This record gives sequence, C-alpha cells and structure tokens, in this order.
Amino acid sequence: MKAISVLLICMLISACSSTKVHLYTRYLSVQEAEKVTEDLEELGFEIVSNSLAFPDGIEQSTLLYSPFVEGENSIEVLLNSLEASGWTISSIQPLFAGNHYYTKNSVGLLLLPDGGMLSDKVTSQDIANEYESKKCRQSMKLKLNSDGSYQFNYLTKKNGEAKGETEQLTGTWQITSYPYIELTSQNKLWRFYYQVEKSIVADVVGKTDITELKPLDDHYTLPKCNFIYGVRI
Repeated sequence: MKAISVLLICMLISACSSTKVHLYTRYLSVQEAEKVTEDLEELGFEIVSNSLAFPDGIEQSTLLYSPFVEGENSIEVLLNSLEASGWTISSIQPLFAGNHYYTKNSVGLLLLPDGGMLSDKVTSQDIANEYESKKCRQSMKLKLNSDGSYQFNYLTKKNGEAKGETEQLTGTWQITSYPYIELTSQNKLWRFYYQVEKSIVADVVGKTDITELKPLDDHYTLPKCNFIYGVRI
C-alpha cells in the first residue's frame, strides 16, 4: 500500500511539474504566502509570486488558467491542495482577466483570506506606490512603501532645506480609517494626513485607474501637494 501511495504522489508531481503558478500575494500575510508556496512546490508546481493589484472584475479568490496547462489533472491537484489547506476558490476562469493574460503552461492564483470580498478590503498594499506631485509649487515624489515607511523626494534642486522640512522627508505611514492615511515623521514630532481618492480616467489609449492623495493639513515647511499614481486597466 505504501509503495502504491508513493507511486501516486510521483505521478501527480510528474503531471504538474512544469506548470507555473503566478501567486498574487497582495492580500496575504507573509506566513500565508509562504505556506501556499511550500504546499504547491511540494507538488512540483513552479511558483512565481507578485504583489500586483487584482485584475478588474476579480473580487473573490480566483484561479485563472491557460488551456495549455500540461497534465490532465494539474488543475484538480492544485485545487485539492488549496482546499485541504482551507482555501476556497470561488471562481475558475480560462485564459485572462482584465489585462492579465495567461498562456502556455501557466495559471494565475489570486487569493483572499477568510473568504473576504475584494470590494470590502483596502490594505496598505493597495496604497503603497510611488506618487508624483500635482498642483504643487515644487515637483516632488512621495513613496509609500509596503513596509510602512515613506520618503519625500524633490525632483528639482533646492537651495537649502529648513530643519523642520528635513525632519518630515522620511518616516512611517498607516491607514487610520480608510480613506484617510497618516504620515508620521521619523522623529515622531510631525504628523500629517491625506485623503485617498480613487477614479477611472479614459483617453484615446484606454482607461487608467488613478489613486490621488489629497492633503488635509499643512506640512509645516513642505509644499502642500496632491500626489497621484495611475495604472492602465
């Protein structure tokens, strides 16, 4: 019996050994992402992780697959492994979703913990991006990092900086109560707030998903700027 079990496992691994799984980790904890990766790699899948936003229209845990996936039972093996680990895949879709397109021997695995709906979730990963200034007397960038740190950077050369200004250029940020985020300077002396606004802008090329940060207060010596980030959808 043991020999048969080993043979079956080897057959399953052989069936899906070359299938590439694009794992979306944006809404997963580090531990959740590591566990899914470990489980699927043990079955012979090749895991490629990313923190990309979900394609437009995807709001639940979803499997996107190519019709060229090798091995008749590769998808079934993957789904069974996820189910055994407590993951429920609410939707299974072929080929593509939004501008995410899967060909050859690959699948896209988009997971939301606790059976959540994407429309109900806003995490730091949704806001963590590099933003460019808008309606600002001086060109700047604001980088909100996924580790909770931030950096302001001037795009044009400045002649000296006031002490308070320097102190505000780096620090930490957090979502206080969406759509509001709080930035705290490295020395903890300065706190300022932005409101997050989302919109879709259309042009001759297509549509762009825009995230705009609007300041709710003055930043002592820093210019009072709006910051924007956009991605084609």
